[in-house]
Amino acid sequence: MQAQDVSAVAAIEQQVEYHPWTANQFHESLNAGQRCTVITDGQQVVGFCILQPVLDEANLLLMAIDPALQGQGLGYLLLEESIERLGEGCVMIFLEVRQSNQAAIGLYQKAGFHQMGIRKNYYLADRAHFASGKEDAVLMALTRGNPFA
Repeated sequence: MQAQDVSAVAAIEQQVEYHPWTANQFHESLNAGQRCTVITDGQQVVGFCILQPVLDEANLLLMAIDPALQGQGLGYLLLEESIERLGEGCVMIFLEVRQSNQAAIGLYQKAGFHQMGIRKNYYLADRAHFASGKEDAVLMALTRGNPFA
């Protein structure tokens, strides 16, 4: 991801998130050295992934594909490339995902992530679907290589 990609990334984020990041937050992520990757269709950004490396681990902070292009395997390609860019020194990747986002959970499972637990009332949600206005997060992790070597 480059600074010139931020407006396209923010536009995708606006379409897929209940409480989206702002363009400024994406710029801050780039400036902080987080691993920000985009996937393009020609010259157009159609998805993004942001990973935050911490020593030999990483947190997947955000990932999205343009809703018009979801279900075509782009998310898997983007995730695979993003993880590869972390290098072999990264042995664990963690993430939280909305419990209702079964498509994303399926994608993460296909990529080798496994569920570690549930974080109750983690996400803000609309009251039409969640009486409490909150939604649980599924905690997931991916182990790469042999962390005990």
